Amino acid sequence: MSDRCSRQFRGTVKALLLVALVAGCSGPAVVPVSDLTAARTTASIRVVRAGDSLYTIAWEVGLDYRDVAFWNSLEPPYRLEVGQELFLGGDLSRPQGQSVTRAIVEPESVPLVTEDTAVQTQTTETSTSTAPTQATGAWIWPAKGELISRFDPDGGSNGIDIAGSDGSPVRAAAKGKVVYAGTGLRGYGLLIIIKHDETFLSAYAHNRAVTINEGDPVHGGQVIAEMGQSGADTVRLHFEIRRDGQPVDPLSYLPRL
Repeated sequence: MSDRCSRQFRGTVKALLLVALVAGCSGPAVVPVSDLTAARTTASIRVVRAGDSLYTIAWEVGLDYRDVAFWNSLEPPYRLEVGQELFLGGDLSRPQGQSVTRAIVEPESVPLVTEDTAVQTQTTETSTSTAPTQATGAWIWPAKGELISRFDPDGGSNGIDIAGSDGSPVRAAAKGKVVYAGTGLRGYGLLIIIKHDETFLSAYAHNRAVTINEGDPVHGGQVIAEMGQSGADTVRLHFEIRRDGQPVDPLSYLPRL
């Protein structure tokens, strides 16, 4: 066979092999598999802003406040300073050069309305209360009114909403201690958080006024606020219960209607 014929033969063979290769690859595309076991390389940090507390920061991200305190070597009463950085999980060692995800939330600008006379009266009433005890089985309804929203975490509702009239009483759902009262948590308006024991916290949002102070012990059924619509479009009480930092259905704890 001449050199010219040999070159033509080899060219024909290469072309046929190329066609066969393309035909063999015309099936479904192969999707590369990511290594989901790789170590996490970023940490989450929350910068403390005016109006923040350990409880509201933990509440905001659905963490147990005890975990956040442990990660940041905080001891009771968990005092924070504006500008302080709090680790909220991830690689807490933060090697040099490692990227960090920051989450800064501006406090909602809802005025805190208080009534001095009511506060003084309620402080006198609660001064004889004992320290918070376990609240399981001792819950009561925090307000009277129509239940207008139920617990639906997939739909963005971590609690229930109770409609009522402006200024109607909001009551502590169980014995405990007030660990927060303010407007620092976006979307909650004037908010109260009560610590019932090492497991349970409860929250009362959209109030018009509060009748307690942070640090006050309260008993179940005690009036702690006046219903309003701060941070809401209608008058209502938004009520939540958190167990170990996670939202649970209040209707599983409250007496049946």
